[in-house]
Amino acid sequence: MNAQTAIKPDEITTFLGSIPAEEFEKRSKLRSLRNAAAAMIASTESDTARALAWFATEYATQALYSPGATQALDDLNKLCTRFMLTAIQAEQIDLERFGE
Repeated sequence: MNAQTAIKPDEITTFLGSIPAEEFEKRSKLRSLRNAAAAMIASTESDTARALAWFATEYATQALYSPGATQALDDLNKLCTRFMLTAIQAEQIDLERFGE
């Protein structure tokens, strides 16, 4: 008897097909950063934090499903992480300065 493997549909494999596990993990991290940035864009009252989150979203979206971006995934993940950390800090500063 053959064991059935449950395959979960995922947009990364839908667009790129079968890719190495390491690449999939890097793209998944980039997707998570993009989603976090999108959530910040929708929820923050800080204009600076929103702008930084937009930068992260733009970089991540351009590369997420692009087969040509494989070599740059580590650098893109670092860049987007830095954008988000800076956006969080900017949001905290703005809350302290202008919040109640």
